[in-house]
Amino acid sequence: MEAFVTIRTGLITGTGFYTLPDMRTRKSKKVSTPFGKVDIQIASLEGREIAFLPRHGRKHNLAPDEINYRANIFALHKLGVERILATSVCGSLVQDWSPGTLVLIDQFLNFTNGRPDSFFPMYGRLAHVDVTDPYCPTLHDATAQAASELGVDLQRGATYACFSGPRFETRAEIEMIRRLDGHLVGQTNYPECVLARELAMCYATLGVVSNQAAGMGSNLSVNEVMQNLEGLGDIIGQLFERVVCALPESYNCACRHALDEALL
Repeated sequence: MEAFVTIRTGLITGTGFYTLPDMRTRKSKKVSTPFGKVDIQIASLEGREIAFLPRHGRKHNLAPDEINYRANIFALHKLGVERILATSVCGSLVQDWSPGTLVLIDQFLNFTNGRPDSFFPMYGRLAHVDVTDPYCPTLHDATAQAASELGVDLQRGATYACFSGPRFETRAEIEMIRRLDGHLVGQTNYPECVLARELAMCYATLGVVSNQAAGMGSNLSVNEVMQNLEGLGDIIGQLFERVVCALPESYNCACRHALDEALL
């Protein structure tokens, strides 16, 4: 039986391009789960333990469809994590949301194929979990408050369309998302948000705009994406640090009761 200190906050990043300014890394921990082992960095921030997980791997060598989403979320849950702050690099369908824009995502459209996207049935039981609003309102409000205090421009109210990747989307796919009133497009945020809800964990995603979506500008390149992310790491790190330090160690959020009436 593995023993852990309870860690209430987990951070998931897609590119490894930010850290919290005052975070001190203590150790790397291999966490065993029914879905595989996960390498998690355990760090300290003002006396609080934090789990830090780069979803693409520490060497950023996992394609979106190769990420073991179930193992990642289950490992954080096993550590005692109750809330997750994540980033997702996105293409924007909103002309005013240029590269560098930060957006709180509040809905998703799923266009991935074949990704294991549920823990259930689990322990011999089935559940039908409500994801009408799949992202945590408590974390959203805390992030918006922190952004206001820091003077960080933060947009709210985005629908994120998730594709399998790793290729970029076609002009026709982006036009489809536009007609469905989507605002952002990416490749990693689903099924993370659903898996977190199935384990009654609070989960919020900060969409980080790296480029205009396909067909809305010049042809996309990885170099363009990475160049547009330069300088954002410090801003995101300061924002998330403010959120982590402002939240109480534990709180009663609706996300924590997701299974109260869902288990059969």
